[in-house]
Amino acid sequence: MPQSIIDRLVEHSLDTPFERFDAEVIAAAKMRLIDALGCTVSGSHGAGNDAFAAVVRNLGSAPQASVVASNEKLALPYAAMINSLQCRTFDFEVCGPEPEGSNAGKMVGHVGSTTEPTALSVGEFTHASGRDLLAAVILGGDVAARISVGNTFNFNADFEVCGTSNAFGATVVAGRLLGLNHDQLRNAFGILLNLMAGSYQGIWDGVPSFKLPGAMAAFNGILSCQLSAGGFGGVTDALESRLGYFHLYADDPQPAALVADLGETFYVRGQHKMHPSCYGNHNAIDCALALKEEHQFDGEDVESVFVDVLPNRIDHFLNQVPTLNDQQPKFLFSIPYSVANVLYRGRPELEHFSEPGIRDPRVLDLTSRVVLRPNLPAGKTHACRVVVLLKDGREFEYFRENPVGWIDDPVTHEDVVEKFWRNITFKGTLSTEQAQRALDLIENLEDVADVAELAACLTLTPQLAVADGSTH
Repeated sequence: MPQSIIDRLVEHSLDTPFERFDAEVIAAAKMRLIDALGCTVSGSHGAGNDAFAAVVRNLGSAPQASVVASNEKLALPYAAMINSLQCRTFDFEVCGPEPEGSNAGKMVGHVGSTTEPTALSVGEFTHASGRDLLAAVILGGDVAARISVGNTFNFNADFEVCGTSNAFGATVVAGRLLGLNHDQLRNAFGILLNLMAGSYQGIWDGVPSFKLPGAMAAFNGILSCQLSAGGFGGVTDALESRLGYFHLYADDPQPAALVADLGETFYVRGQHKMHPSCYGNHNAIDCALALKEEHQFDGEDVESVFVDVLPNRIDHFLNQVPTLNDQQPKFLFSIPYSVANVLYRGRPELEHFSEPGIRDPRVLDLTSRVVLRPNLPAGKTHACRVVVLLKDGREFEYFRENPVGWIDDPVTHEDVVEKFWRNITFKGTLSTEQAQRALDLIENLEDVADVAELAACLTLTPQLAVADGSTH
C-alpha cells in the first residue's frame, strides 16, 4: 500500500537532517525569525494582550519558558501562546512561508506568527541548539504552508487558517524539538485534530480575538505533543480518515498539492511587510505615499479619495470605515484608514495603529471620505489604483500591482533588520545591547549552543542560567 500523507509528513518532519538545507533556505529562515521575533517584542501589551495574560497568569503554572519583552516565565504551552498573540498584534509580522513550484502563488497566511514564537519557546525549554531551532522553523513552516495549499484558501468559507495550518506547523516544531518519535508525532497530529479551528469573524468585527487562532495553534501544537509523549491516544490518521482534516476543514481538498516536491523544495521564503496592518492595505498605502511624495500635498488639502480595486474587495473586511467606537484591530484591516493615515502622517508607524494614535479626528474624518470602487476588472489580488482629489480641483492617481515584500517584489535582509529595529524602538523595553545581542545570535544561529540565550536576550531579565549554575 502507498504510504499515507500523514506518515510522509511525519518522516519529513523528524528525519530531514539539517544538512539538507542550503544557504538560501537557512538565510530565509533567519529573516523570518528576525521579523517575527521583532514583532513579538512590539506586540507586548497590545490590545487585549494584558487581559489575556492576566487570566493565564492566574491559572498558575511552572516557569518553563519566557514571555518575550517581560520578566515572566510560564508553563511552556502558555508562554508560546502569549508570544504568538504578541507577534500577531499589529498584523506586521512576516507572511507565508510562500509555496513554490507547482503551488507557487497560492495563499498560505500568517504561519510565522505561530511557528517562530513556538520554536523560540520550545527551544528555550529544551535548551536546543541554534541548528535545531532553524530546522524546526524550516520544517514547521514548510508543513504548515503545505496544509494551506492542500485546500483552496477562502476567507468567506474556511475556518481561520491560522488555527488549522498553523497548528500543524506548531506540532511539527514542538515534536521535533521535544524529541518525539514517529509514532508519537503521528499520534500528536491525531490529538491535534480535536483541538484546532478558528473564525475570520474576529477580523470583520475588529476585535482582539482575531489573534486567538494563531495563539491557540501554538498552545495546541505543544499540548498535542506533550499529551502524545505522555501516552494519551489520538485519531489514527489526522488527514485522510473518514472525519479527518480533509473532510472537516477543506472544501476543496488537494492532497497531491500538499505533498508536491515534499523534501525537495522547502517552503521557507517569507513575505516581509514593511508597514504595520494587513497586507491587503499595502498597495494602497504605497500608492498614497508615492502621490504624497511626488505632489507635495497634505491631508488637509484632500477633498476625497477613490481606491480602485478588484470587485471581490468591495464586500470585504478591508472595506470598512473604523470610527471612534471601534477597537484597535479594526484599524489594522481597513484600507480607508490606512490611506487616510498616510495622507496625513506619511509612512505608517506602529504608533499610528495604537492608542491614542488611532483616535486622531483629522485622520478619521478623511477615512470617511476614502471610497473603494470595483474598477479593476482583473489582475492580481492586491492590485489597486489610488485617485486623490484635492480641494483646489487637482486630481492625481497611482497604480500598483504587487505589495512591497510580496514574493514578486522581495525586500532585502537589510530591510528586515531595519524593521526589527523599528519594532524594538517602538516598544522601548529592551536595551539596545540586548536587542543587538539577540540579532547577532539569530544571524549566527548555526553556532549557538543553547537557544535559551536568545530567549533571555528578548526578556527583561537577560542573564542566562546554564546547567552548571553560572550566568553569562
